[in-house]
Amino acid sequence: MRAALVSLAVLAACSDSSGPPVNTPASFYVANKASNTLSAFTAADTGNATPALTISGTNTTLDQPEGIVVDPVGVVITTSANPSRIVVFGAHSVGDVTPVAAIVGSNTRLSQPKGLALDQGARLYVANSATDSILIFDRGVSGNVAPFRVIGGSNTLLQAPEGIAIDTKGLLFVANPGNNAITVFSAGASGNVKPADTLAGTSTGLDLPMGITLDPVGRIYVANNGTGSSANSSVTVYAKGAKGNATPIATIKGASTLLDHPIGIALDAAGRIYVANSVNRITVYAMGANGDVAPIVTLTGANTGLSAPAHLAF
Repeated sequence: MRAALVSLAVLAACSDSSGPPVNTPASFYVANKASNTLSAFTAADTGNATPALTISGTNTTLDQPEGIVVDPVGVVITTSANPSRIVVFGAHSVGDVTPVAAIVGSNTRLSQPKGLALDQGARLYVANSATDSILIFDRGVSGNVAPFRVIGGSNTLLQAPEGIAIDTKGLLFVANPGNNAITVFSAGASGNVKPADTLAGTSTGLDLPMGITLDPVGRIYVANNGTGSSANSSVTVYAKGAKGNATPIATIKGASTLLDHPIGIALDAAGRIYVANSVNRITVYAMGANGDVAPIVTLTGANTGLSAPAHLAF
């Protein structure tokens, strides 16, 4: 496939199909790995709600989507397997739509892509799980293109990277379930570099960290899939700049939380914590939640279409 630069603004205008304008601060998308679909819900949805829209069908080329990110104009970017690729849909796409762009081919170095993130320059960051690396693609690229930068190698301490997040200064935060660590890289990091900081150790409460997000003041939120029993599933929250064997400032864990092997985590504009649980359930917690607390909203049931939900994004 010939490489081409595609403006994100153009992508937003080129959706093959249109639906309701769900990409507002009160709406979020979920990647459903088992059903090869993307679904979107509104903040008002609860219980066995039907999605506001669903992207699904053979034209979408979706195959086990996991990572997902939405750009400021509503373009939806997700991962897909077999072959490993990044798939892009125009704003408000719905149904069996053809992607407006895709990053795919041997030059891309994609191999089991997981979490996605966009920096303030709209460059796309990809957690490349199979090669313990982070791939960075220049804004709007499509086709069989090489990454703009690559972070990888033994010095990086990356191990099966999953969720990623970027702060306003360009610091890159990576959840590594392979070594129960959060690694932080400086803006512009490239090659076999050491992390600027690492969060790891028994006091951290990290247990197969899969999802990660940041709030506006820099606190770090992690979805821990949990080893073995769902009783080990948790959300841990750390102060801005936490590193080493730091203790969480809050931990959401226990039977009342309904957490069950979570993967994705995101915050809405009001600071509520949204968690995608592998058991086809989205749980939402109040801002500042701590302890064995019940979710304020639970989405689950046949109508939701949730099917092994992975990452989610506003």
